[in-house]
Amino acid sequence: MSSHTVADVLDRVAERRRAKRCPACAGVVSIRGFNGEYAWRCIDCEAVGIGYDTRAAALDGVKRARSRR
Repeated sequence: MSSHTVADVLDRVAERRRAKRCPACAGVVSIRGFNGEYAWRCIDCEAVGIGYDTRAAALDGVKRARSRR
């Protein structure tokens, strides 16, 4: 049995959702891949980040852009 409480799990879920927020407007970010290249795009304000090798790298790019603001 897991030692995590419901509150712990909900906190982790909330943190993961915050990490996927647009650096420009805090809107929802979509990460898509095509032919081995990944990009993120804000659904609300159309901000974009392109040229990532993996989905994880695209998510890291969103996080870095948020930390620069």
